[in-house]
Amino acid sequence: MGQSLAPGYGLIITNGDAAGELLRKAIPNTEIMPWRDVLHDGPVPLTRDDEELAEIRGDFLADKGWVDRDELRENFRARNRGLAHHETFNRVVLWFEHDLYDQLQLIQILAWFAANPRKENALLLLQADDFLGTQKVEALASMQGSESPVTEDQFDLATRGWDAFRQPTPEAWAGLLDGELAALPYLKAAVRRMLEELPDTKSGLARTQRAILQQIAEGVVRPGDLFGAVQKTEEAAFMGDWSFWDRLDGLAAGDAPLIEGLDAGPFCPAGDEREFKAYLACELSLSALGRAVLAGDDDYLKHHSINYWVGGTHLTSENAWRWDVEKGQLVAPKAHA
Repeated sequence: MGQSLAPGYGLIITNGDAAGELLRKAIPNTEIMPWRDVLHDGPVPLTRDDEELAEIRGDFLADKGWVDRDELRENFRARNRGLAHHETFNRVVLWFEHDLYDQLQLIQILAWFAANPRKENALLLLQADDFLGTQKVEALASMQGSESPVTEDQFDLATRGWDAFRQPTPEAWAGLLDGELAALPYLKAAVRRMLEELPDTKSGLARTQRAILQQIAEGVVRPGDLFGAVQKTEEAAFMGDWSFWDRLDGLAAGDAPLIEGLDAGPFCPAGDEREFKAYLACELSLSALGRAVLAGDDDYLKHHSINYWVGGTHLTSENAWRWDVEKGQLVAPKAHA
């Protein structure tokens, strides 16, 4: 947080640097805090405090090679310091979008403010149904003033949602779909979309994995084109390219890959431009197993061990919670075995 904390300053908390830079230009005399965490990737477990969670998140992102560990830890510490001094600002406004990436950040932040309340009407929320980082500065400036005070119903729902997301099983998260979620109108779709990243009951594929295979089957064979094509299958695109390359690399890995032709993989964030161009130039195809899994004639999990997280749920081959796409229901590991 680089600006002076002079009296009269407001604080805007938003999803990341792209939106943050535009908001700096659109709304002067305002401190901007980008949240910068990809909560749909990696562990988000229940912890003793926010500092422990920040350490877990920082270690995960650094181990992926996506960020420098020390730089990210300092960023998270600065973020937490900024929150701790929220009363310095006469207004705090949350600017977030409709997609999964933003909705997870939003419930985390609202849950924090529920436990660390501001004065009445001093925390406001603006939710956009389009992507803030792609807007023109003038459009963002015109949105100022459309924010509303956060309500008790919104605080309550966010607190319940944030707790549910971090549980060691996805049952509480899925259970949100049975309740009233109108206080945060984009949360229901986000809950369901996160559940779709569980292995499905027919093929063992998460939705993103299935979309990758489907687009390759339809003739989209270059990784860069593939990223764009899969984004278009989303009702509200949420996944960045590094997260996408990570999933693409996983489908090409192991002794029984579902994808062939990714000869320049895996993607290396620290690689040079020439290496990345070689990665994007690969021509992909489905293996025989990939075609069988996509058709639902084989199960990905019979051939590959899994090791990833959906919030606080650690998915492994022994703890493979699944999502029944047709019924819209969770299937517990023992029930599926």
